[in-house]
Amino acid sequence: MTADGRSNGKRSAGETSGPSAPGRPRDGRIDAAIIAATRELILETGYSALSLSAIAARAGTTTAAIYRRWSGKAQLVHEAVLSAEEIPTPDGSGDIRADIRALIETVREMFDSPEVRLALPGLIADTVADPQVHTMMIERLAGNLAAFESRFGQERRGDDELPMLAEVVAGTAIFRILIRNDAALDDTWVDEMTQLITERWP
Repeated sequence: MTADGRSNGKRSAGETSGPSAPGRPRDGRIDAAIIAATRELILETGYSALSLSAIAARAGTTTAAIYRRWSGKAQLVHEAVLSAEEIPTPDGSGDIRADIRALIETVREMFDSPEVRLALPGLIADTVADPQVHTMMIERLAGNLAAFESRFGQERRGDDELPMLAEVVAGTAIFRILIRNDAALDDTWVDEMTQLITERWP
């Protein structure tokens, strides 16, 4: 391994051999260990002090193994703390207020974990500075928030990746965390967001 932690062609124990596409895991067990170590260390050190060498040591692997899976810290942390699962679409009971509240509650769960709160300010700054990671982040959020489009017929404007309602709900949650990290995303916040949206629903 070189001084910057990139591969010198040697493989560490537990990694499989053979070619793989950049950014794709070579061994699922190592991949999971790196993700778990990243989450643990964010809670212990915060985002700015987080290093790939510390993550590798905690995961029992090497920084070279991390670089074979992720382009750097921002991409790794984004995958570690933000769920890749799409928000479920409400069952369409006919109660628009209940459906909107259900989606807002799920957005709250997405952004209100301790890991996300600690990582979000630095992660956003690093993500915006890296066009590749920025594109990945937008595509991930677009997939997660697809329910806003499918349930409420929210069409995207021009080249926008997210429908307006998804931008409003997710953007409000993110802004609240950025401005005041200890600000609650509690039931009162959910109630107020639901009221704000449904009062203006056509």
